Amino acid sequence: MNNNKNLNPELLIKITRGNNIETLHNGWICVLDKNKKVIYKKGDINNIVFLRSTAKSIQAIPIIDYKINVTQNELAIICASHTGSSRHINLLKKIQKKFNLNINHLQCGIHSPLDDREKKRLIKEGLFPNVLHNNCSGKHLGMLAVCKKNAWETSNYLDPKHPLQKLIFNKIKKFSEAKKIDIAIDGCSAPTFAMPIVNVAKTFSNFTNDKASIRIINAIKFNPYIIGGKGHIDSEIIKASSRKLISKVGADGIIIVAFNGNCAVVKIADGSQKARSIVILSLLKKLGWLKENDIRNSGLSKLFDLKIKNLSNKIVGEVKMVF
Repeated sequence: MNNNKNLNPELLIKITRGNNIETLHNGWICVLDKNKKVIYKKGDINNIVFLRSTAKSIQAIPIIDYKINVTQNELAIICASHTGSSRHINLLKKIQKKFNLNINHLQCGIHSPLDDREKKRLIKEGLFPNVLHNNCSGKHLGMLAVCKKNAWETSNYLDPKHPLQKLIFNKIKKFSEAKKIDIAIDGCSAPTFAMPIVNVAKTFSNFTNDKASIRIINAIKFNPYIIGGKGHIDSEIIKASSRKLISKVGADGIIIVAFNGNCAVVKIADGSQKARSIVILSLLKKLGWLKENDIRNSGLSKLFDLKIKNLSNKIVGEVKMVF
């Protein structure tokens, strides 16, 4: 995009090995308070980034608008980037059965389950993954359920000109307050949205202040492992915060954390998931949104290990914050 000719991320962390720097990770941080005032930033927050899967909670709003009959668990997996565990698959099958949805109508594509146990089960039984194992399949089932409720065409439900996608785009536009939003195609073939990082923060500041979205917010808060899975940064943040915070990752190094209009966004320029986890946790400590004990006594401790260890568990380097 022409708007991205002059990207200006800022150095966030450096990783050393021995006495030398081995890796540098640049990126952007934008934090808004409940009044949408910028209280902390790194990098040019007017630079454009993609929402990717952070947008799933917004993409689920038509489920609420059209009063689709879903349980809290079902709503959570519609917002999820799930691991394809047996728990996730069983829940997805319930949604499919409840709304009599044809699995062949899902256009998200197929990949192996991210859950190791499910992956090993498929191999052991000589089975292949199906479309439900795609981490975005819940979102797509939700989209199809809305289409069925409204008697909308399903063959092109991902087309940006489809009534469903127009509705979602208008929600994104409303919450983000962005003057211009670019649309591209996500990994699951659904539209994804590009905007300045400050508008990403405004999106979830407004979303978490939106009373009409409270069912979605609660579905995320009270089902952290449905949203992702054990050991996933967003799931662990929600649980460690005692369900005060909502969090959602997107591909290529973006994560949002929000509550009651406050929002923090981190985007790592090189897309590193490890750097994303370390930066967001360091930021949440700095902001006081998570305490040291919240991290130490939860699944976040493994994700916030600042020591670089080799295969013999010997410390050979460290991660250093520069923000």
